[in-house]
Amino acid sequence: MRENIEAALDTIKLAEGVMLEDDWFGVKALDEETIAIGEPAYHQRNWSYLISDGDDSLLFDTGSGRRSIAPVVARHGRARVEAFPSHMHFDHLGNIHAFGPVMVADLPVLRAVETNGTLTPTDEMFLGASEAVPVPTFEVGRWVAPGEVVSVGARSLQVVHTPGHSPDSVSLWEAERSRFYAADFIYCGVLYAQTPGASLRDYLRICEQLLDDLPEQVQIVCAHGQPENGVDDAPILGYGDLHALRNVVAMLLKGEPRTGELPVNERMNLLFSTESFTA
Repeated sequence: MRENIEAALDTIKLAEGVMLEDDWFGVKALDEETIAIGEPAYHQRNWSYLISDGDDSLLFDTGSGRRSIAPVVARHGRARVEAFPSHMHFDHLGNIHAFGPVMVADLPVLRAVETNGTLTPTDEMFLGASEAVPVPTFEVGRWVAPGEVVSVGARSLQVVHTPGHSPDSVSLWEAERSRFYAADFIYCGVLYAQTPGASLRDYLRICEQLLDDLPEQVQIVCAHGQPENGVDDAPILGYGDLHALRNVVAMLLKGEPRTGELPVNERMNLLFSTESFTA
């Protein structure tokens, strides 16, 4: 395993402004108070986001767990750090225990797996068996509902329920910086709409909602990013990418249910299953 990681690191080319830390994480400042933390040697190339102001930081997703993200967060975060997973898939919950009580999206599907202040995702929510990752149990610090505004110092981020990839997925909208933290709803690479609970109808509904609500100059920062021209960088999409995804999903839903993969544009493909047509 270690040899495979070292071989992967030897082939990685990081974009300008991305610094390698702890021989694993690619770290890039999106601005003075927002840090993108990537994992270029991990095959899913996860990116988490550390959002800070004053004495407070919010960590949106806690990484794959292949390495501890906590030391990177300690170096770049503020005195108080609160973690907020975008959804319960295993590659977004790594090291979740390192951050104490966790902020959790207040959704019925997540309330159903909470007991006495602790939350244990189901196997279907977590999907860790594919990489032999055990299901965690962690403490819920507070619940935040869709539409609620989370404050990080003087920064305000609105929680947006974005099912499609999974029923429990949420994103964050920061109007002041015109930035949408999309998590796994849309990202560079192969979009998964074939996993348990994935729904093309939800994808279409949320795409249309976001196209109405977001400005055309929006910066969409994503939770995964495949190398472009052989270079790893913090993955950023735009309004046009969202529009392209909407068009492909709408076209699919006009046809018969099937399983397959289609290009969205030069930066994304969409995987789908028969089940995702009716979910």
